Amino acid sequence: MPSSITAGVKMVNSKKYVARIVLLLIMAVMLTLLLASLALAKRDARVYPSNITVSGVELGGLSRDQAGRVLADRLPADCGTQLLLQTPSRTLSIPINQVNIAYDIPATLAKIDVALQPEGIAGIFQHSIARGSTRNIAPEIKWNATLLQQRLSAVKLTYDQPAINARILYNNDYLDYIGHKNGYSIDIAASLDRICAVLEKGSLGPVPLVTSETYPRVRLEDIKEVKDILGIGMKKINQPTADFDPLLEICNGSVVIPGEEFSLPETIAARHLKVNNSALTVVNDVLYRTCSQAGLKPVGPRTSFINNLEHPVLITAVIEGSNFMVKIYGCQTEAGKEIKFITEKEELAPGVVMKVDQKLSPPQQIVLQEGKSGYIKRSYRVVKVNGQEIEKKLLAEEFTPGRDTIIAVGPGTIKK
Repeated sequence: MPSSITAGVKMVNSKKYVARIVLLLIMAVMLTLLLASLALAKRDARVYPSNITVSGVELGGLSRDQAGRVLADRLPADCGTQLLLQTPSRTLSIPINQVNIAYDIPATLAKIDVALQPEGIAGIFQHSIARGSTRNIAPEIKWNATLLQQRLSAVKLTYDQPAINARILYNNDYLDYIGHKNGYSIDIAASLDRICAVLEKGSLGPVPLVTSETYPRVRLEDIKEVKDILGIGMKKINQPTADFDPLLEICNGSVVIPGEEFSLPETIAARHLKVNNSALTVVNDVLYRTCSQAGLKPVGPRTSFINNLEHPVLITAVIEGSNFMVKIYGCQTEAGKEIKFITEKEELAPGVVMKVDQKLSPPQQIVLQEGKSGYIKRSYRVVKVNGQEIEKKLLAEEFTPGRDTIIAVGPGTIKK
């Protein structure tokens, strides 16, 4: 019995001895890692570790000042100097210096410093255990939101794609139906938010702009039944046919939906056309008489009319021999259906920009520029059946930018 007790004691002592050895080994490994990490941390305080890159630009072995100079040189070359914007039909490139976008080198270096700071117990060993795994830091970018919004307004004015109406071309008593095409309108506010979100991630895009689809005022299904002649007018001309060419271009193939007004003088002014006054008098006279035959409501001094019918009408104009001839075609749509053209206008209040003027005392304020409201004018195609609206689609969006109020104030007035 005593011998078995002695054997048991020896076994327990042997296990304790092994446990002590294992514990000592673990402590030795941890101490080695700690010393290595502290040594590497001390080195990393002077130069960046080999695994640090900024958008692929390697900073290993460089001091903070050296890294700043390398980033200032390499980031524009490697990451680009163009803000890329995508519309549904094309990609636009905007030089970043035109909208005060720039790589923020001090902020990028500060971001690296934060990434290298130890966090908790595991952070103490990060300089040794994370060695060799690449840490790619996105650069910090600064920008001017006001300039970006102004450039987006210019982009919208240039690249908004208007919808294309369905048309009917008249040639030798033959009606050729041409289909409609949808367009799009750029949403400035939503697009600006999206661009800023991408810039915050250290990228220059490409950024898909936020757009709203726009729909044509006249669709093919609206005019597919236009085939019945509602009126014919004709008048002899005693001048060169070339004088009538711009007027023929306006009139021939024009579709006027119910509730819409057609004005030849207004169309001429909108297109900045020069026309022969004598030819214009002839066309106005023929158009007025033909519209009266078709039952359309005249407006003003015989120069325009409103389609007060329940269906679209087509205007065709040709020169037959020595006569100028106008025909108006109509159709019957489904019972109870009406199509209308409406416009809505949204006012955009001007912003306020404060500028510090060192010559002014803190309480003083001087208005340097009075603000002016902008607006967005939206045109819609509204379809009703038996008086109930079943469709309201955006046809076009016209953006007129406003003007900020600029106020000069004394130093210390603006609170950041």
